[in-house]
Amino acid sequence: MDVVKEVKLLKYQMSLMKHMINAEEHPFFMFTIDHEFEENQVNAFLKILGVFSYRIKGGEIFECYQNDQLFSQFNLSLDKLYASEPPTLEELKMYVTKIFYQEFELEYLLCSLKKQFIQTEVCDFFLKGLKTDLK
Repeated sequence: MDVVKEVKLLKYQMSLMKHMINAEEHPFFMFTIDHEFEENQVNAFLKILGVFSYRIKGGEIFECYQNDQLFSQFNLSLDKLYASEPPTLEELKMYVTKIFYQEFELEYLLCSLKKQFIQTEVCDFFLKGLKTDLK
């Protein structure tokens, strides 16, 4: 099969999958499909949310989160990521920009994660920050 036919087949299969996935149950997965995120982008972002969770709670960031090659391809500052103070909205925006290379509504991303029960406390933390930022 040539490359063009393979791409057309994959696009068709993606279209079918979007019809099978319940967007209400899996809003973050639909968000990733709609924005054509790659697996390494999603994995890096979810790992950052995990680090943010420890930082928000004031806990120690385990070594398994540190020195990860996953972040090197995005040219992320690990010193800032592993800082001991709570993360900021600006920091989140910076990581989103560096990982996803595109603009989208941050609130929609956070809400899709929260509805799928992925790092809900972190999402609430940043959603509160977004609401105060808008006032």
